[in-house]
Amino acid sequence: MATPYACESDVSECLGYDNDVIGFAVLRNKPAPTAYAANPTPVRVDVLEVGLIFAAVLLFVSYLIILPGIRGWERLWSFIRVTTSIFIGTAIMVSIYGQEWEVASLHKVETAYKSFFREEIHDAEIEVKVGLNAVNITLKTNPIQPFIDDEHAEFPNEIINYNERFHFYGSQRRNGFGPFAGRINREFRAAQWRGMPFPILWIAEYFVLDGEKIRWGRSYRHAGFYTYIMLW
Repeated sequence: MATPYACESDVSECLGYDNDVIGFAVLRNKPAPTAYAANPTPVRVDVLEVGLIFAAVLLFVSYLIILPGIRGWERLWSFIRVTTSIFIGTAIMVSIYGQEWEVASLHKVETAYKSFFREEIHDAEIEVKVGLNAVNITLKTNPIQPFIDDEHAEFPNEIINYNERFHFYGSQRRNGFGPFAGRINREFRAAQWRGMPFPILWIAEYFVLDGEKIRWGRSYRHAGFYTYIMLW
């Protein structure tokens, strides 16, 4: 039987586990929990938008299954009515929750990368998509590991493939970045603390500023708010 002192040196012995049989010590720093390496990945698709389209397709396919049971000319009129209804409903929902109301992009951009990173990035692609409630900013290079072959790079394995979303819905609230500031202001400050790349922060900053005739964020928020109400 293991003594209390054995637990300090070997947790598996104290608990009665056999390392050779079940691999209790694999990826584990005793007595800490299992540790896995970080796996940051960018958002590749809008899950909500894809879900809405999938739901519409599912409804349409279900209707096609029962369509042969409708006889005569009523089958044609029913097909037109249901197809039109599903299309209009899906278009409205995707318009409300999608991010394609205004789109802009830049290609082959040379720019600084981020803080404490001396290398610049070349051949970068920057894309901005504005929706009714948020702005989506994409930054990636081709290839996504531009420093992999640079023997002088400080971080040769750096992956540049970012997709960040900043929400501007809700009230305007106070200027600044405190707990009573607007939502996009607080998300912008959180992105700064996380060390987001400069191009993403520079673009988001235009939506954060609210003064000196630079009020893009306020304008997009008002337009999105009233458009959202009208579509519903």
